[in-house]
Amino acid sequence: MSDTSAANAGQRLRDMARLYFPWADRLPAGWLGFGLRTWFSLVIGLATAFWVQIDNPLLVGVTVMILAQPLRGQALSKAFYRILGTVVGMGVSIVLVAVWNQQRGPFLGGVALWLAACAFVGSLERDFRSYGALLSGYTVALVAVNCIDTPQNVFNIAVSRASAITIGVFAVAVVNILSGSPEATRGLANGLKQLTRPISETARAALQHLYDRGAQADIRLAGGILALTTRLSYARTEFERGGMRANGARLAMVSMLTVLDCARGLGRHTGHGNIDPAVEEAIARIARQTDLRLDQAGFTLRILAAIREALRAHVPNTDEAFAIERAARMLTARVRLHAGQQMLVDGTGSAADSKTIAIATQPNILLAFIGALRVLVGFSFAAAICVITGLPGATVALAQTALTLTLAATNVDTARFGMGAVIGIPCSVLAAAALNFFVLLHGADMPFLALALLPQTFLACLLLMRPGTAAIGFNYGVFFFAMLGLDNHQSYNPTEFLNRNIFYLLAALLAFIILVLLFPPSARRQRFWMASTIVRALERQMAGRGEADGPTRLTRAYDRLAQMQFWNDRLPPSPSGARQLESFTAFTELDGALARARAYARQAQDHALLRPAAELAARELRLHAPWGDIDARLQQACAAVPAPSPYLPPPEQVAALNLLAGLDGVLHAWRAAQPRLRHYGIINKDKAG
Repeated sequence: MSDTSAANAGQRLRDMARLYFPWADRLPAGWLGFGLRTWFSLVIGLATAFWVQIDNPLLVGVTVMILAQPLRGQALSKAFYRILGTVVGMGVSIVLVAVWNQQRGPFLGGVALWLAACAFVGSLERDFRSYGALLSGYTVALVAVNCIDTPQNVFNIAVSRASAITIGVFAVAVVNILSGSPEATRGLANGLKQLTRPISETARAALQHLYDRGAQADIRLAGGILALTTRLSYARTEFERGGMRANGARLAMVSMLTVLDCARGLGRHTGHGNIDPAVEEAIARIARQTDLRLDQAGFTLRILAAIREALRAHVPNTDEAFAIERAARMLTARVRLHAGQQMLVDGTGSAADSKTIAIATQPNILLAFIGALRVLVGFSFAAAICVITGLPGATVALAQTALTLTLAATNVDTARFGMGAVIGIPCSVLAAAALNFFVLLHGADMPFLALALLPQTFLACLLLMRPGTAAIGFNYGVFFFAMLGLDNHQSYNPTEFLNRNIFYLLAALLAFIILVLLFPPSARRQRFWMASTIVRALERQMAGRGEADGPTRLTRAYDRLAQMQFWNDRLPPSPSGARQLESFTAFTELDGALARARAYARQAQDHALLRPAAELAARELRLHAPWGDIDARLQQACAAVPAPSPYLPPPEQVAALNLLAGLDGVLHAWRAAQPRLRHYGIINKDKAG
């Protein structure tokens, strides 16, 4: 069958589905394939568990539902970190039980501290690395806490749990590899492609019109670029040439941010009155030559040559040097952007583009500390209730509460996760009761169980795919098998079912109370924390101790702004919020201008003619009180730079122009940031550097 015939057949099937099931259009895209893959994984995993007669087959179902992800790379990546986190958690469980097997207080205290430490690390990490850290924590609760009265069983329980998890991971991996599930690699490539157009439009507007769209639009675009790091972490499990192709994706992302940064500089700080129209036309003309594959020095010389075709022996002034440097760097980034995309597709690239690119993020230590403190206090509170009540099955409630609290530690909206627990867990109890007492009584073989699990699996997958119900779907799908008590010899005793699940319901209630009432998240507090990190980075840069210019500094700076924008969006819209974002964007630009100028000063020191000016620039780039003299000192440093005249050798022309541009960029950025620095009390007349 040809591709056209297959496409027509597929379209006819979709048309028939819309005719008979009009509500299907409102379901998330890919829901059918996701549900079927998850169901097949459950069937394979449970069938294997029953065949080998492991002690806890329900853990296979729990593992499969935890690993249920729409994309192949997501599932495989999460599977890897689930195994790693389980191994670490089991080792810590054995150690805790061995050290404090007869001392309940110190034992629970050790568990609480380990949970808090894992929650802290998990909050600092991202993607499924975070999940691996959290899993290392709550595995201790599920293994060690359940052995608090029978410490001699901890090793057997750990091995049994590891066996069940391994079977679940194997089932998920096999189904995702063989079924042709949607690839995260394709999503990453499409995400880069979709962002290429707005990035190109931003570059074109800056190069041809010196236009600035404002901070918020650029930060949102930068946030979209940095969000691709999540897709990259999923896609790495699918790459054949993993290192090279992942580096290509990072190169493309950093190049996009560089284009955005250069465009902001051109549109925000370039003075139109000081730039000859011939210079603007030369920059625009070179930018239109999309077939050029040059480095920054090559683009700089090409722009200078185009200028001197119209203005013979023209020597750029400071603003023209700044515009030329920003344009040359932007055009170089555009070339590297396409090279990175090509590396992602075919895994090959030049030696220059193959250097490892680092993408850095700004950890939110305050959010991590609050999450860890919530887990520590919440677990201690739940432990106290369980000890005081002295109920026989209270350890089940304690372990379940620890699991929910730890998983909620990395959620921005802990109250929503708590609501998901208090809704999803009772729903899973009801579904388990219906299946156990009304369905499974009529059949006990594996095909019958597989068909019985089909509706529940599809419902859980649909809930997981919708952001608004994801927390409910997670709690419903994952804990369903624990509520059901699925075993090699299924029990249909209502009393046993009730006694088991009442503690799960108690755990859901405790988790809801703690997550909603204990240290509720404050968007204003988080915005203030992220703003303070921007200020601290700028103060270090002004003192000469900041990060060097490069991908690490650039990505971390934009990540700070993107996080600040995220928390700003969670507050009621106000003009003051927009002004604050503009102010801290100006601080970030001053940070970047200082780092860039220092890099150009170091490069200029390699040329004897430029060495005195470069040394003077290096001294003046340490901004300190008296603050009112900084403007004059920077202008003197600019005046000391030899003019990038056509009579200098090309390398010295480029170095002189870059040094001049770097100093001019700092001067413009300082003038934009100074009033805001005074407004926030970061600098004042009496404050020393």
